[in-house]
Amino acid sequence: MIASEMTDCVVFVTHIWSPRIARHFERLRREAGTVLPVFLAFHQTDKSIDPPEGMSPDIVVRNEDAAAVTPHRFRDHVARGPLATSGYVDIVWITILLDRRLGAFERLWLIEYDVDFSGDWAGLFGPLAGRDGDLLAAYVRTKSQHPHWPHWPSLSQPSTGPVDPTAAFMPISRYSRKLLETARQVLAVPGWQGHLEAVLPSLAIAHGFTVADINEGGVGGPRLRLGHYYTAHFANSETIISTHSARPRGFSYFVDRPWLFRRPNTIYHPIKTELAPGEVAMIRAHLWRQRLRQALPPFVAAFIRWMRRRS
Repeated sequence: MIASEMTDCVVFVTHIWSPRIARHFERLRREAGTVLPVFLAFHQTDKSIDPPEGMSPDIVVRNEDAAAVTPHRFRDHVARGPLATSGYVDIVWITILLDRRLGAFERLWLIEYDVDFSGDWAGLFGPLAGRDGDLLAAYVRTKSQHPHWPHWPSLSQPSTGPVDPTAAFMPISRYSRKLLETARQVLAVPGWQGHLEAVLPSLAIAHGFTVADINEGGVGGPRLRLGHYYTAHFANSETIISTHSARPRGFSYFVDRPWLFRRPNTIYHPIKTELAPGEVAMIRAHLWRQRLRQALPPFVAAFIRWMRRRS
């Protein structure tokens, strides 16, 4: 494979590094590298800290770099709080994906460090190369389809925004260069505010771009069929039914413990390998409580909820 002949690439983005993350990235580069180029990007959260020892990133982005690319959205992020909790990490993503070293590529995959795949990475990116969409992501749905999503209140859009805004889940997602360029221009000035999972899909639609789901047929179709790369519908994306959500799915990467990944050729997120033992114990307890609740007969679960309301 000659990189200059490719139109797609993968960019692995992380702000931390460890031997486990290094093995995870090397598997991605080895397997996905058979079908498209793979790059390593480091988000340097403190300008006084160099990339960790043993890490050789292709791209290094600092917060001040993001401030220069999308100044208005960066100022909005500062007012709202940390990137991870405020939903403004797209200012880092856009800055990385529009780096001049990636200028030869027309479609760019972004993968956060805690995304994993229970199979050969080439088996994910190869088939999806034929999938259309300026933005390709998970759980693509409109506000009318999922009105109770907690981040809708953060969204503020101009009068040109869609009447029924769209949201998506994007720890692993693909962007066309034209969409990235448009987003950079639009987000540099006032007009759009809020969580990236609502801003980017709705902005894309407002400017005539297409938004598609990684799962063939979207999230409303059958959960188990060829072409589906994550399980669950957006209505239960926060439960243990889902392999791809905002709540931890596991604490070891596929490269180290493949037997823990029960469903083959499936996206798993997030995999948190660098948590303290106490944090892991708390999350495991929460997951077991979820499993117990889902195993209970419906009438027993309803009785427990009734008792809690009375107490």
